[in-house]
Amino acid sequence: MRRNFFAVMGLTCSFFFLQACDSGDEAKSVPLQPVRAQILTQVKLSNDVRYSANIEANSQVNVAFKITGYVTTLMQVKTADGTTRAIQSGDSVAKNAVLATVDSKDVRDSLTQANSQVAAAQANLNKGKQDYDRATALFKSGSMTAPDYDSAKQEYENAAAQMDNAKAQQKIAQNNVKDFKLAAPLDGVVLQRNVDVGTLVSPQTVGFVIADTSIVKAVFGVPDTVVQALKIGDAQSFVTQSYPDKVFKGTISEISPSADANSRVFDVKINVANTENLLKVGMIASLSLPKSNDVHTGALIPLSAIVRAKGNPAGYAVFVLKTGGQDTVAELKTVELGDVHGNKIVVLGGLDPSARVVVSGATFLSDGQQVAVIP
Repeated sequence: MRRNFFAVMGLTCSFFFLQACDSGDEAKSVPLQPVRAQILTQVKLSNDVRYSANIEANSQVNVAFKITGYVTTLMQVKTADGTTRAIQSGDSVAKNAVLATVDSKDVRDSLTQANSQVAAAQANLNKGKQDYDRATALFKSGSMTAPDYDSAKQEYENAAAQMDNAKAQQKIAQNNVKDFKLAAPLDGVVLQRNVDVGTLVSPQTVGFVIADTSIVKAVFGVPDTVVQALKIGDAQSFVTQSYPDKVFKGTISEISPSADANSRVFDVKINVANTENLLKVGMIASLSLPKSNDVHTGALIPLSAIVRAKGNPAGYAVFVLKTGGQDTVAELKTVELGDVHGNKIVVLGGLDPSARVVVSGATFLSDGQQVAVIP
């Protein structure tokens, strides 16, 4: 009996010893989650309200054809490798540059007919002039009656009127031929090209859309509580998503005198010199207008520190570090957030000013998890 008892005790001790060894090895095999943390940054904040603006051209025109015909040529542009291609969106054009040409047999036939009518009217006018001069001489000598003189004078005046009408028709036909060439009405950039060689166009067909982007406008809407504080000529700056680190500066050039019927906001336009051609039509800009002159101190944390609150999918939280002995754990804290400032956000409540907030690795943590803080 004693021999069996000691045998069982030996096996039991061996089992617990091996289990303890396995537990120790397993604990050693799980590395701590590395994180970076920083103490809240206290900064001075103003009660600014952010607005979104659309970048528009200073002026934009639809260049339309005046006659019916087929497009025969398009303006050619040299490329970087020395070859040429048809003009397209994004190309710059000078005023009066020929963008496209069309040809119309009907218009050419009209010009030929008008030239013929002018020649016939000229011959009729010459004959009428000769008859009128002869009738005048005979009437003065008493060899022609007054009715015959009046008839010759009427024929001459009719011939002169027909000549004027024929020349007018000829001028119209000549202008129609000149309209074969579609020219740019201003210096600008091609926003759209709607035709190609072989396209059948008619009057009022828009072939190109050209915009003057040497100066652009940032257009945004404000409510009536804000529009009263704005004045034409006020300096205003904004940034764009394409160039987040570059601040564009301009002046307010236009304030709508009436609100939009649907949105009930007033359109405000900012003129900005676009000498570097960085701003493109259709870009989205962001700007701030002061809500009040009050300036207060607030805490900022990086956006990367924000996670969803536990048990509240609509809430937000952050992990703060708690140190006990040699262990450092991440504790989830629900916070109240304010406005976004660049890549940081204002914390309105929920944290102590001295809290160390996890700013890198927060998405991989769970509440109460032990972590390893790295520089």
